[in-house]
Amino acid sequence: MKKLLFVALLPLAVYADPISTSHETINTQIEEIKPPRVGVSNRAIAKVKSPFLYLKTIKTKSGKTRTVIEAKKRIRLKPLKLESAINKNIKVNGKWYKEGDRIREYTIIKVSGGEAHLKSKKKDLVLYLNNKNDKIQFNVN
Repeated sequence: MKKLLFVALLPLAVYADPISTSHETINTQIEEIKPPRVGVSNRAIAKVKSPFLYLKTIKTKSGKTRTVIEAKKRIRLKPLKLESAINKNIKVNGKWYKEGDRIREYTIIKVSGGEAHLKSKKKDLVLYLNNKNDKIQFNVN
């Protein structure tokens, strides 16, 4: 009985031996995982459709209700609002940019006289300063 138990447990002892794995193999495994991994770009992530489906009940013209599978709608981004323009710098939606910087898919081409010219692959966009500012008050005597 002891021989049978010993023979049965012998293959497990070979795998459980910590001395059998050398430092060389561990070092090579560590070196293989050290290089930085290339991730997915933000643009590619934005193009991915939502994997989440939602059930929505709707009424038909005949008065019956039916369940429809619907994907969640995309998040709408706030429109770009030019808040300030000084020299070649602009403040859009609370963040400062300079000529040549990118805002979403647009590149800032030119900043001049209270307006900013932005360009993307598909269209050009001009942002203008809004002259109305509720925080500034003028007292006339």
